[in-house]
Amino acid sequence: MENHHKEVKFISRSILYSVVRGILVGVGVGLVVVAFRLAIEKIFEFVIQLYHQAHDNKLYLLVIVIFYAFIVFFVGQMIAKEPNAKGSGIPQVEAELKGMMQLQWWPVLWRKFIGGSLAIASGLMLGREGPSIQLGAVTAKGIAEGLKASKMEKRSLIASGAAAGLAAAFNAPIAGLLFVVEEVYHQFSRLVWVSALAASITANFISLHVFGLTPVLQMPEHLSVLELRQYWIYMALGLFLGLAGYFYEIVILRIQHLYQFLSKMLPLSAQYQSLYAFMLIIPIGYFLPELLGGGHHLILELPHLQPSLKTLLFYLIIRFIWSMISYGSGLPGGIFLPILTLGSLLGLAFGQLAFDVGWIGQEQMNLFIVLGMAGFFAAISKAPLTAMILVTEMVGNLSQLMVIGLVALSAYIIMDLLGGAPIYEAMLEKMLPEDMEHHAEMTLIEVVVSEHLGDTFVSDLSLPPACLITSQIHHGKSKVVKGNSLLHAGDTLYVALPVSEIHTVRQIFEGEITEG
Repeated sequence: MENHHKEVKFISRSILYSVVRGILVGVGVGLVVVAFRLAIEKIFEFVIQLYHQAHDNKLYLLVIVIFYAFIVFFVGQMIAKEPNAKGSGIPQVEAELKGMMQLQWWPVLWRKFIGGSLAIASGLMLGREGPSIQLGAVTAKGIAEGLKASKMEKRSLIASGAAAGLAAAFNAPIAGLLFVVEEVYHQFSRLVWVSALAASITANFISLHVFGLTPVLQMPEHLSVLELRQYWIYMALGLFLGLAGYFYEIVILRIQHLYQFLSKMLPLSAQYQSLYAFMLIIPIGYFLPELLGGGHHLILELPHLQPSLKTLLFYLIIRFIWSMISYGSGLPGGIFLPILTLGSLLGLAFGQLAFDVGWIGQEQMNLFIVLGMAGFFAAISKAPLTAMILVTEMVGNLSQLMVIGLVALSAYIIMDLLGGAPIYEAMLEKMLPEDMEHHAEMTLIEVVVSEHLGDTFVSDLSLPPACLITSQIHHGKSKVVKGNSLLHAGDTLYVALPVSEIHTVRQIFEGEITEG
């Protein structure tokens, strides 16, 4: 009994310690990401003003060209010196947590901040959320190094920083936590989620003080739903969004073929290939400035514009093509918000078609904007829980959570049946070299026993060499692990292993790799 009380006290102290560390990470990440959002907003306003003035004075087009040339050269130089600062940044965070990569936190932090601010605010169809997640992760890594945290604690803080980055970028703290658990960390560890939740709430609190309490994508308060006998329409929408998500993934994973083709006509080194994207975005900025950027303003305008089906399809084609071109440039910038923008257009286009054939009423159209965002993101990320909570937090309306879940689940199932992979994991696979160096450095990780390993003996596991299960937590009690120790679903195990084996061991315990 005395040992049991000691265990409880130890776990309680560990949780309290995780909360304190999470708050510290949340403060640091909140300040960084809020500054990042402010920089993007101010520069983007300047760029849009230049495009508007160019209609009266063509010299402003020259100013835009000079500004874009500066970004190509300046950001290209930064990316060449620190390649891990380019793109979304989420695959790099996943790679670090899986032991496949070690990011230098300060070189990535300042280059991602400056390069991301310029690239995202330039008008290219890039999002701030992926970079915010990476900024959060590397900020947390810097804090962890300052605290002289252990390797396991450092990974926990990195995951917490990633959650806080998304929370501050979207004012969505619960979605930040779920994204890390479902998409990045892949483990529902109690100490990790407690730390991540504390970090997310803290970062979100700082963001709300600067940007206000209004949800990022606030929709009209009343979102009318269909009658129960019409719920098949929601499932049809999920089917449509799942197919669209699969097509999106196919294209974005092959967008570099376009840049290879362009480089044959105008040869440029890889670090300066963003010039192609800027050349192609200028006509869009001049004639359709409302379509520039990640798409935040467009989503907010959709309920009020009430565009025709033809206009929606036109916007959809432009946003799809140019978001692919923008991401393929390699500049620091993500696909998170562009995915939500495409989803809103797809959802509204589906709703408009359903209205035209008499399936739904006009008062139900706005709901399809929200459903489109949730379903499309759920399909592409293969993280339906995150999609549901993210969209409901962003639009500030939880009343239609059931139908949002129905569409997200339907889209996810279609994506899975088609064999689509989670987009960030697919990007990570393309990013890592085949002859990736394996690190012999040892570390300790925390894993949770999945259902398929329940009632399995430790001796029956086929773990990689040099891996050792040091302890097992069952019903709050710590046990020494032996070969004849029985594993139970939901148990927490602490495993000592080489850094390079983190991903493999987690796959074994999650059931992605079978035993034997």
